[in-house]
Amino acid sequence: MAALGHLGVGLAAKRFAPEVPVGYLILGAYALDVVWFACFGLGLEPLPKPGQPEVLPVWSHSLTMALVWSALGALIAWRVWRTARAAVVCGLVVFSHWVVDWITHPMSAVAPGDTGLPLWFSGRPLVGLGMYRTMTGVYLGEFGGLALGILVYVLARRKFTRAEAHAGAA
Repeated sequence: MAALGHLGVGLAAKRFAPEVPVGYLILGAYALDVVWFACFGLGLEPLPKPGQPEVLPVWSHSLTMALVWSALGALIAWRVWRTARAAVVCGLVVFSHWVVDWITHPMSAVAPGDTGLPLWFSGRPLVGLGMYRTMTGVYLGEFGGLALGILVYVLARRKFTRAEAHAGAA
């Protein structure tokens, strides 16, 4: 869940890293879910089943690994765009996924078995502010995050377009 909120972060990040294509920023905002899918495919993070003990996404969504994946995202951005700003923004965009999930988890309104996010590999403690414990929180988080991201993106694009027009006129 929180899919639209992650999209909003990716769109808003364009304002801070104009040299990075918005598609890469959006991919960065979803990076932990991409890692989760890879870990699922490798059998590292199985899907929980009814009656099965809790399965936690420690390789993709623990705070510890979110920091590792964020550092890797920053390193990749540095190698591609060769600017510190692109590296910092891309690293922060990857880490934003954990922050958004921390705000929303546990998501008992949409995933009744959700207990929060692990901090490290032991799986305990589990953390989260629980915005998605109610459907009102889900709607506010999803659509509010997306709307805010779109607004920041549109305002940034206008600023970039005006700057380009002034540079072309000179």
